[in-house]
Amino acid sequence: MAGHWSETIPWIWSPDWHDSSDVARILQFRKRFEIKQVPAQCLVHVSADTRYRLFVNGQRVCFGPAKSTLAEWNYETIDIAPFCSVGTNVIAARVLRYSPRQPGTMSFIRGPIAGFILYSDNLDISTDGPWLCKADDAVCIISPKRSNPALGPPLLLVNEEVDGKREDFGWCTSYYDDSTWVTAVKATLKTPMVPVLEARRLIQRTIPLLPEIDGRFSGAVTRQGTTAEEAIHWRELVRNDQQVWIDSNSQVTVTLDATILTTAFLELRFQGGAKSRIRIRCAECFEAPATDSPDPFTRNKGDRTDPAGVLVGYDDIYTVSSTNDVNSSTYYEPFWFRTFRYIELQIETFDMPLCIQRLMYRSTNYPLEIKTTFSHFPSTETAKQWDISLNTLRNCMHETYEDCPYYEQNQFAMDARLQILFTYQLSHDDRLARKCMREFYSSRRPDGLIETHYPAPFPVVNIPFFSLYWVLMVHDHMMYVGDRSLVRGYLGTVDGILDHFHQRVEEDGLVGRFAWDVWPFVDWAKEWTLGKGDFRQLAVPPAYHRTGKMTYSSLIYAYTLQQAAALCKYAGRHDTAAEYNRRAADLNEAVFKHCFRGEFLVDGPDSPIEERSQHAQVFAVLSGALEGETARKVLQRALVDESFARCSYAMSFYVLEATHKVGIYDQLRHSLLNPWREMMDLNLTTWAESAAMPRSDCHGWSAVPIHDVVANLAGLRPAAPEFATISFEPRREHWEKMAGTFAIGLGTVTVSWEPGKPVLLTTSFDTRIQYKDRTGNVSSYDVRKNEPLIFP
Repeated sequence: MAGHWSETIPWIWSPDWHDSSDVARILQFRKRFEIKQVPAQCLVHVSADTRYRLFVNGQRVCFGPAKSTLAEWNYETIDIAPFCSVGTNVIAARVLRYSPRQPGTMSFIRGPIAGFILYSDNLDISTDGPWLCKADDAVCIISPKRSNPALGPPLLLVNEEVDGKREDFGWCTSYYDDSTWVTAVKATLKTPMVPVLEARRLIQRTIPLLPEIDGRFSGAVTRQGTTAEEAIHWRELVRNDQQVWIDSNSQVTVTLDATILTTAFLELRFQGGAKSRIRIRCAECFEAPATDSPDPFTRNKGDRTDPAGVLVGYDDIYTVSSTNDVNSSTYYEPFWFRTFRYIELQIETFDMPLCIQRLMYRSTNYPLEIKTTFSHFPSTETAKQWDISLNTLRNCMHETYEDCPYYEQNQFAMDARLQILFTYQLSHDDRLARKCMREFYSSRRPDGLIETHYPAPFPVVNIPFFSLYWVLMVHDHMMYVGDRSLVRGYLGTVDGILDHFHQRVEEDGLVGRFAWDVWPFVDWAKEWTLGKGDFRQLAVPPAYHRTGKMTYSSLIYAYTLQQAAALCKYAGRHDTAAEYNRRAADLNEAVFKHCFRGEFLVDGPDSPIEERSQHAQVFAVLSGALEGETARKVLQRALVDESFARCSYAMSFYVLEATHKVGIYDQLRHSLLNPWREMMDLNLTTWAESAAMPRSDCHGWSAVPIHDVVANLAGLRPAAPEFATISFEPRREHWEKMAGTFAIGLGTVTVSWEPGKPVLLTTSFDTRIQYKDRTGNVSSYDVRKNEPLIFP
């Protein structure tokens, strides 16, 4: 049987390269080739370490590789025929290599040696033949030492300082003189007669290529120092490419508005302006001027659109070549995409005027095909919440799910669990979800846990509870999609995670202290975020710091055991399912015995009654430690009594689930959605990370209104694995007139109702409906596809 093409096609790199103390550097590759007749199709397979952008004849073709692990390193397959022409052609690549010796970007894995690889079976352009290469020393990735501490830890180092004089303009075109470039050499650790494989095992990308869609700024913001007339000129530039001239020996600052927060590649074209300095600051919002404290917790974000505020953010800096003449045109595009709602341009010219010819962007996100749509919403408020939620989720989906696109671009298990669930409620596409689960599975540790965020180039501080959220992630896939082979493949890892917690159950039946080097993060509750020294003191109930025990530890473990039991039952492991349910019951009993104070649960067995949180009550309800009327009373008190530490935006998902379970959702819904109303009042276009952590304005875990609309208002939930049975509980009192189509499993369900008329439901597949009316009565119906079911 023939082997994989990568067995014979080598990785290549520069012979003069050394991974140095720089965070990252860029290497450029190019190869001329001749075509007598352009083929109908010319597929190439291409990858690099760490990131690449591929060009043919100066045209952008694709970028990658999709984030992955060394054991499953992605390559892209792309047809370059549309970019080729008869005669001389040039295929080129620009590769951004992050050093394996520097933290750098914490979401990009890199191998021990650099490399670029390309294969074509019908053109002589594979990397087993000669390629030329040259380091792009014009670009310097800005060091973390220069990072603004008010922005928090420097986890995403992608910003650039560029010396235009050292740029190789036209380097990816056929007319460029490459006589000073060197021939690339093989980049490998393989040695004859030694059983060493390549550093990266190549697999084909499992998710679609990310599109790049042309976008325009809406205009300039009139601020102090910017006149209304100047704002009009800049608006015409960004909308219609009408040039803006900046006089010599002058300084100009302008703020451009993208209307909504966006992830995009920036494009800037300009002319002349020798020695000019252009600073491009991407910012999420306006905020109050910073205090003297570098602590990100002290940032004050109010009205995100108030131009009286300042723009705090990361900068790209471009210095125009001193050799430019007044007619020289220059193009600048930062290598990686940026996240912004506002762009602040600060331009300083010297002896030559500068003409800005064009400034636009190409937005990029995972191309999720949204199938859940509505012709009517309950209110304009709900419609806006839905749109903001979609924009939030979209901007946190690229080659992985991301906690936030601006500061980290890390894939966290807790965040991703909710983001994936929201994806299922919108679309039939589970490819990114499968990739996410697989990546965390690949991160398994000797102690049984998975890494907290992954892919990651280095071991990171672990949050044990995030491994439990991965188990919930697998359970969600079982319920919404269903794939027994996937569940069976992950059950060993599920067992290892649960065993890690089981080993920490002490004589009193409660989960005790974790290892000394972990962060027992629970939530960004404002009551738990203040602390000094190690960040691992933050977001943790005080009870844990005293004794190593907190109520949340045992309850979320019990809740996850119950979901794991369902996974085991689905896979045919009934004895293990029974064991997990017994463990959960024992934990619930211990929590009730040691942490219940008659009216509510405290945060730890030694806690005074003042240490109380919504979190403990919510997970007591979800795990079944509290049931019936007791559960209703305790939860309702916790949600209205401000003496309880309050759940963050992300934890509000679990709050809504708990209220739904005990039957108090309807009476509390309006107040529970206040956090999203408050964010709308502050003019956010994506949902923030947390009210207590004012850093990020875009966090996918906060897109909870998606779930609320689909699962609560429309009332559609899976009642059995694979959506084999649909739980249907429409809430007509909250949604007067509705007509919607919902992505359910691999099919769709259409639902409609109007005042005075019955509810109409139609499915695109045979299924069973479990209908709950407003009196609480449950009826079951077998439904044939495309045959409407009518409910009074």
